[in-house]
Amino acid sequence: MSIARVADLTPAQWIADRAEEWDRLVSRGPFCFDRYARLRLIPDPSRDGQRESESPVSPGALSDDEQIGVVLSELASFTCTPADCCFLVWEGWPCFHADDQMPRLAIPNRDYFLFHGAVADAETWDGRLKALLGTVEAPTPAFVWPADRAWCVTCDIDSHFATIGGSADAVDAVLALTEVDVVDDFPGVEPPRYC
Repeated sequence: MSIARVADLTPAQWIADRAEEWDRLVSRGPFCFDRYARLRLIPDPSRDGQRESESPVSPGALSDDEQIGVVLSELASFTCTPADCCFLVWEGWPCFHADDQMPRLAIPNRDYFLFHGAVADAETWDGRLKALLGTVEAPTPAFVWPADRAWCVTCDIDSHFATIGGSADAVDAVLALTEVDVVDDFPGVEPPRYC
């Protein structure tokens, strides 16, 4: 299967209909799952006032998309619909143009284009999106979920982490991954952030 842009936004409407404040929704995801974890794309800040550019990143570290791909590969076995997956991508990436005629899912302060594919497509997200959009940079998906909504991965443009919501078993599985840095997350506790 391959990733395709989708004009019918119906499968994504549940995100727009969420009651969470917009900034909480886009950075922490929908609050409707049994358990949560955070994929730290870069380490959490170690001091107040630290800038993201001051974070220690190992040479040869996996890209954001590659790290999310590792998590999604693990989550594939925790859905009944791994071949039916939705990806929301923020419209502000440079590969999109203001006059793009594709419909956008709107929530306050963010608009998204909807893409459809299989969970397995996330493993080659960069190559597939570059080919589809004719761009040199693949935009990171902001929300990813299977059709059965067994889980959701949320990654806002302004965050240094992605939030994973799902069943206790799904979250245990991603916490056990060794290729990426995943920690427990608690929706009522604000994680550390860079300034």
